[in-house]
Amino acid sequence: MVVVGSCWRLADMQRSFLSLVFVALVSLCFVSVSVVPVEVAAQVRSNSANAPKKGNKSFFGWLFGGSNKRIEQANPSKKKRRRSSTRKNRSGGVAVVNAPKIVEKEKSKDAKVLLVVGDDLAMGLADGLKAVYAETPSIKVKKLVYPQTGLVAVKKPDWPEDVAASLKNEDVGLVVVALGARDNRNISVVEQGVIDGQPATYAEELQFQGEEWKKEYRFRTASLVAAIRNEQLPLIWVGLAPAEEYLTSANFSYLNDLFKEQVEPAGGIFVDIWAAFQDDNGEYTTHGPDVTGKSRRLRSKDGVYFTWAGYRKVAYFVEREIARIFGSATAFIFEGVKDDPNFIVLTGRLTSPETKLIGPDDKGGKAAAGSDLFKLTVSGEALPEVSGRADDTRWTGF
Repeated sequence: MVVVGSCWRLADMQRSFLSLVFVALVSLCFVSVSVVPVEVAAQVRSNSANAPKKGNKSFFGWLFGGSNKRIEQANPSKKKRRRSSTRKNRSGGVAVVNAPKIVEKEKSKDAKVLLVVGDDLAMGLADGLKAVYAETPSIKVKKLVYPQTGLVAVKKPDWPEDVAASLKNEDVGLVVVALGARDNRNISVVEQGVIDGQPATYAEELQFQGEEWKKEYRFRTASLVAAIRNEQLPLIWVGLAPAEEYLTSANFSYLNDLFKEQVEPAGGIFVDIWAAFQDDNGEYTTHGPDVTGKSRRLRSKDGVYFTWAGYRKVAYFVEREIARIFGSATAFIFEGVKDDPNFIVLTGRLTSPETKLIGPDDKGGKAAAGSDLFKLTVSGEALPEVSGRADDTRWTGF
């Protein structure tokens, strides 16, 4: 009897244990179903026609496998989209800029050429400048652009030769340079030498920011600057903007310093756009005010290049410097009056053939005796002081 009683108690304990396990499993089922988001649950219900029938699975299979599977079906491409987005942002490709259609007025026959030189940055900038001068018949924007290249890339013929050839073929009035987005890397230099007593050609890899790299990059920058300034043409060199990645941004700042130290001593103008594409805290930002003051996206998704609004903003800073050089957006029209002895260009000219301003003496006129002009210019008398004016030296008291 003791043995039979013990067996019954053991059986009761097993049944109690199985009951507890079953209750726990059912509770887990309700908890897992209750935490499914509302949007996911709605989507699962809408796709219930395509769901497998309950009879095809055991109860425990449905209980443990159904919830997770429905969540994955509700977001089937979530992980894939995240991976593709990461690859796109870190790729070496260049963002395509969808510039609006620019309708330019007919240019005059003697219109001066504004030549934009560089890589993909120059391509977008050239379109921005075309929009600036679309209504100006005396300015024609042209570009000498090599996409996905720069001063580091090996290209033949080189930049100075290409620029010099363009300056000979076109009536260029000013050159704008914008490049360097791909120059934060090593330089491969092809050298001619002797190996084992025989002439040989070999390539040398110059490490980015190393002394040899810096020397070579300075030489290439100076050569491009010289090709432009030797033609006595105004040069505007546009600096790089901060990048989204901190290391790339630091490298761009380093390149800007090299550009500036070669451009400004040669008489060129370095346009620093760095702060224009930062937020109030001095950090990289994708959005900011455009040329109209409206907040827009200025930078492309790669964190290096610009949107159309961004390129148009860069063009705005370049146009300001052009206005300082030539006086105004239509300053090229003054080039036709250089032989007029009575017309003096006070702004914009590097040299001017005129030697005196227009005045009474040009027509033989003289200051009338007793007039203020006669007293000042002939007699040397001081003009009468005007009370309250800044040059009034008389004591007026308080």
